[in-house]
Parts: sequence; C-alpha cells; structure tokens
Amino acid sequence: MYIKSINLKNFRNYENQFIEFSPGKNIIYGLNGQGKTNIIEAIYFFQKGRSYRSQKDKEIINFKKEYAKIEASFEKENSKSDAFIFISDKKSIKVNGIQIDKLSELVGEYSMVIFTPDYLNLIKEGPGVRRNFLDNFISQIKPVYFKNLINYYRVLKQRNNLLKSRNKNIEDTLFLWDEKLSSIGVEICKMRSAAIEKINESVNLINGDNENIEIIKILYSPSIKGDYCDKENFLNQLKNSRERDLEKGITMTGPHRDDFDIFMNDINIKKYGSQGQMRSCVLKIKLSECEIIKEKTGEEPILLLDDILSELDEKRRKFFLDKIKNRQVILTCTDKEDFFEEECKLFHVEKGKIY
Repeated sequence: MYIKSINLKNFRNYENQFIEFSPGKNIIYGLNGQGKTNIIEAIYFFQKGRSYRSQKDKEIINFKKEYAKIEASFEKENSKSDAFIFISDKKSIKVNGIQIDKLSELVGEYSMVIFTPDYLNLIKEGPGVRRNFLDNFISQIKPVYFKNLINYYRVLKQRNNLLKSRNKNIEDTLFLWDEKLSSIGVEICKMRSAAIEKINESVNLINGDNENIEIIKILYSPSIKGDYCDKENFLNQLKNSRERDLEKGITMTGPHRDDFDIFMNDINIKKYGSQGQMRSCVLKIKLSECEIIKEKTGEEPILLLDDILSELDEKRRKFFLDKIKNRQVILTCTDKEDFFEEECKLFHVEKGKIY
C-alpha cells in the first residue's frame, strides 16, 4: 500500500498544505525547524490515531488556531481509501466516510513502519522504549492486541487508584481487579512472546553480501516469573506482592513492566556491544518488522524515515537503502542528497511550506 496524498490544515506550522506523493521514493528536505518531521507525524497519525511525539492532541494545532485537520488518500492493492482526522476540543476520525469511535478500530487499517533517530536508542534506553516498539509492531499485525492493551491499562489504572486510596477494606475489590488484570495480562504476554519468536526467525535472514555473520537473538524478559501464560500463576504473584503494592501505591508485577534483551553472537549487546553493532541490530530489527507486516497483512508497509540516514555510516546506509527497495519511502533530511539510485520525488520545506 502507499499514501497518495495528504492535506494539512492548521497542523503544527502548516496552515494549509496539500502534498501529493510518489508510490516510490519521496525525499523531504530543508533546514532544521522548518516542518519536515511534522509531515512524517501527520502521516503516522493514521497508523493509530495519535501522535508519536506528543501526549496531548491539542499540541499539534497551529498557534492561535482552534482546530487542526488532516485528510489523506491511500491506495491498497485492490482498493482505495480516504481518511480524515479533525482535532479541536474533541477528536473525530473517519475512514471512507465512516466514523471511527475507538482507536482500536483504526489500528491495522494503514500499515506503516517508522524509523527515527530515537529508535537507535532501542537498545540503550529503558524498558519503556522497547515495550512501545513491541506494542506498535504487534498492533499492526494483530489489532486485537491493541484492544487488549487498552483494556489492560484501564484495569491497571483502576487497581493503582485503589492501592493509592489505602483503604483498609479493599481486599475483595482488589481481587476483582486482579482477576481482570491477570486474564488480559497473560494474553498480552502470549502475543509478545510469539512476536519476539517471529522476529528471531526473520531478523537473521536480513544480511549484507559481505557482512560478518551476526546472529541476533531477542530474549523476552516478562515481569511475571515462571509460566507467564498461566493466569493462576499471575494471580498468585499479584496476591503475594499485595503488601508491597499497597506500600508503594502501584502494581509492581505485570506486562507493563516487561522488557526484552538483545544478543548478538550470544553477547548482550546493551552491555558489551559497540555503537556500530547496536545500529546494525536496530536496522535489522526494523527491516524485519517491515517483512513480517508484509507477510501477515499482504501489504507493503509505508516506510517513514525521519532524518535517519545522517545517523548511519556509509556502509550501513548503503545496506539499509538496498533493503528498502520496492516500498514507498518517505524520507526527511537536511540536504538534497542522492540517497537512492532510482528516481525520487523531491519536496523542499521552508517555514511550513512545500516548494
């Protein structure tokens, strides 16, 4: 699939901008702070109905404006699709004229893989970054996962509020929340484990012609000890940690505290890997994400690259570009460089306008 066009109204520093993309390679270039990343953000809005940069929707509304609007047209293998997002005091999303009432209804509709410089910290940063990567990835191939995730965090919030109340007579109520949390939690763990297994199968098939053999393996590190697929086991751990949870006022066990470790040739790359090895790992994991989404959905995902090539050395840049052929790519950079051998569509951005 690919995005044909997008129309921005009062989105970030764009007051009124229509952009028509090529189904191949698109390069958006210009100085920093001109609005290149804002285009990537606007496109990605259609992946899950919210920004990957801001927690609050209102932050994307142009200064002193009352609303923002994004309209996009997509082309799939056998169909066309139009989508609309309106943000003011409330958010409205429509796909082909039909109102989307829940974000879970949008997830999986438009397949995209985004790669920003922040993803190079996938290994070095904390567990939240890795959980976020995994959650976004699984949601695209299994929309039911996103629904489970929303429900899980809703229950978790209720349980934490109950813990913080420090009410002495909360045992029965707490047990009810524990039941719900464990039921949803083990399903999330099962899908995370299966996704990591799938990445492990795929990631080592992505190699360069003259590369040294680098065997990458991701090991799931669930917060639930023992059998993380067993609801009763999760329930028992919640019960055993109740005193500690009450003392801290938060739930200390569950998928919200999961992590995973990445190994290259049996070495924990976070502890002992070089910068180059870390970047090779992340590149291959993101490329693996593209391949798995294509396999599971039957559609090539749109590849969004936000100023990523400048972060890579020449060898890794060449390797990466070679692996993303035959996909729609929308890439931002500061200089108009000849990244691709094939023809590209160029967009020059200056002060929130495309030239």
